[in-house]
Amino acid sequence: MSHTIVAITACAAGIAHTYMAARALEALEQEHGLKVKVETQGSIGAENILSEQDIAAADVVIIASDVEIELARFAGKRIYKTRPKVAIKDAKALVDVALKEAVVFGAKGTEVGNITLGKTNENGFIQHIMSGISYMVPMVISAGLLLAIANIFAFQKDELGRMVAWGFDQSDPLGDLMYHLFLVGKVGFTLMIPLFAGFVANSIASRPAIAPAMIGAYIANDAGFLGTETGGGFLSAILVAFIVGYFVRYLKMIRWPKLLQPLVPIMILPLIATFFITIVVKYMIGGPIASGMGAMYDWLTWLTTNYSASTFIIGAIIGAMIGFDFGGPVNKTALIFGTAVFTDTVAKYGIEGANFVPGTAAQAAISVAPLGIFVASQLFKNKFSPTEKIAANSAFGMGIVGVTEGAIPFAAAHPVQMITASVAGSALAGGLVGFFDVKFYGGIGSPLGTFVGYIEQPIPFVTWILCTFAGITLTALIIGLWRKPIGVETPSPSSKTDTQPASADSLTTQVANRSASAETKPIFHPQHVLFDSESTTKEQAFAFIAKQAMALGYVSDAKAYESGLNAREQSSSTGFTGGIAIPHCKNTAATHAGLFVVRFSHPIEWETMDEQPVRTAVALSIPASGNEESVHMLTKLSRKMMHQPFRDTLSQADSLEVEEAIATAIA
Repeated sequence: MSHTIVAITACAAGIAHTYMAARALEALEQEHGLKVKVETQGSIGAENILSEQDIAAADVVIIASDVEIELARFAGKRIYKTRPKVAIKDAKALVDVALKEAVVFGAKGTEVGNITLGKTNENGFIQHIMSGISYMVPMVISAGLLLAIANIFAFQKDELGRMVAWGFDQSDPLGDLMYHLFLVGKVGFTLMIPLFAGFVANSIASRPAIAPAMIGAYIANDAGFLGTETGGGFLSAILVAFIVGYFVRYLKMIRWPKLLQPLVPIMILPLIATFFITIVVKYMIGGPIASGMGAMYDWLTWLTTNYSASTFIIGAIIGAMIGFDFGGPVNKTALIFGTAVFTDTVAKYGIEGANFVPGTAAQAAISVAPLGIFVASQLFKNKFSPTEKIAANSAFGMGIVGVTEGAIPFAAAHPVQMITASVAGSALAGGLVGFFDVKFYGGIGSPLGTFVGYIEQPIPFVTWILCTFAGITLTALIIGLWRKPIGVETPSPSSKTDTQPASADSLTTQVANRSASAETKPIFHPQHVLFDSESTTKEQAFAFIAKQAMALGYVSDAKAYESGLNAREQSSSTGFTGGIAIPHCKNTAATHAGLFVVRFSHPIEWETMDEQPVRTAVALSIPASGNEESVHMLTKLSRKMMHQPFRDTLSQADSLEVEEAIATAIA
């Protein structure tokens, strides 16, 4: 089966390994029938740039790079990261591994340091909790909206239009209907905690655990059954769900007699588990949890009632957690806490006394990161590449419907920048809705939520938009001011139409004419074929190369350039195959671009791709900043290095033949 491969190659200096890796991958198209396109990101900028169509059609994206590569445009594609030397050594093996082991970039679960973006660990605590919440949310929304709608008709006015009482006029048909809708809403809030517990237990141990967990959670929240002033709330439901879930999982491990096996999942397991959890709730966890939860929510209500600043602080903390890992475990923890506070205070105080702060803050913050990215891409257009702008549009589509995960590709590519911006903006949005006493009953957690759903706010429709957009704007400004403008790429020099090789005699003149340096120097001269009879180690070879380059006028400081060669070697070996190495580095000590062929009398141990010692070094001096034309010619030479006859010439031929081969390569 033919596969379509796209790749980016880049090495530290942007010269040798960049183009050798590209050539090795491109050769697969002819040798193995693969469709291959490689974008090189070298010293002269990006060449053969991958289009949106190229990326969309690819089965896998290979990043063979020693430097950081912008990956936002590859959101949703399978990516495999490696080093350029791996591609040079065996490109086919690399592709085979990439097709098997590449992972989707920007998907939930993307790791940034110790943070996992957008996804919790498989079979983990949060996963089970979120499974229960996913089943509970529709009931929360429908019951909350019914209560909110009915509540509008419960405020009774006097003849002057002043609110004088709360209650339903059941003598009026509309008032009677609203009264019963209010009761239905309360039934929904009564059932949602048992429903939650049932499906958490189902996530752990499947269907036999649902009934006992629902019953256990119901009695754990029944103050009359417990003999307490209030129920155990959301925490008791979590404990019940996990106790039942793992108890049933244990019971399922028992080898039941064949005669009983048909009855095990539908009768025996639910019966035993229900009896067990009843004893646990009644005599062990019910009373203490109910007392503890009652005290905590009394304190929380007292705090938010008596200290107006506390609502801002609580909302900001919840918002910051929502914005921290883009749907990951910290985000989910904040969402669970907000849901728990809302459901528990509804059960304890009724809808009119519910604590909305944490839950509303979570919803206000949930879309800040993706929408902040989109706004930044519009305000700071010169700081986003074309592919990033497309990814930002996708982030808008997800953010406007309240999906934080739309920010993951940008967070994976720029973790510190994105997490800082997201936490700041999300905290601001969460704090503002808490401060202004906004109440989110249900709907979409984005500015659009003010129209889709029901949100009680001081200024209808407007307050929610202002609070959420304040957070979005702060996030956008941090992202935009943090970023640097996208550099204008210098176009590659046009290739010669005359492909005939240049003569050795004309090489110096040709290079001199192209050079922009004040003191023109050819990239190569017959004097650049050097013989080293003393070096026996890489370090000694580097010292010899740097000393000779300085003597020939290509390097201003031999020690500085020697240090640069050593540093480059530590980041990634420059050893090639067939006894050749290509030591090089981009360094301020290099005053001119040059190539030096060094032949060693003693074989030198080097980390090469075929594990053979080095007999010839093709060394490059690369100015840290300077003439693009010279760098382009070094690039051509690097590509030519992929061909064995060219390498043989450098290693074995006399100086004039070497000069002619190099002239042909850069013509």
